[in-house]
Amino acid sequence: MAAPHAPGTLYTCPMHPEIESDKPGACPICGMALEPKTISAASPEDDSELRDMTRRLWIGAVLTLPVFLLAMSHLIPRAPAWIAGDASRWIQFVLATPAVLWAG
Repeated sequence: MAAPHAPGTLYTCPMHPEIESDKPGACPICGMALEPKTISAASPEDDSELRDMTRRLWIGAVLTLPVFLLAMSHLIPRAPAWIAGDASRWIQFVLATPAVLWAG
């Protein structure tokens, strides 16, 4: 949850400074989160984006590690037959889909 800012705070896009709004939101041009135009030392720092991206990073890493291991397992001598079969490909697909579409 974003920390409330003082009334009358003006928000702007870091990439498009001509975009200004009286409330937080997303830039209509690029979609980035609007930032307060003036930041005071008394206002607490909002780190919700950092927490969200950190969570996505770790979940993506957890989903990607088994995909990597399955994809490289054909190099292991005497690996089980299912590793080179359709079951392995489906497992890789199921794990890689959220890693690419959500975490990425």
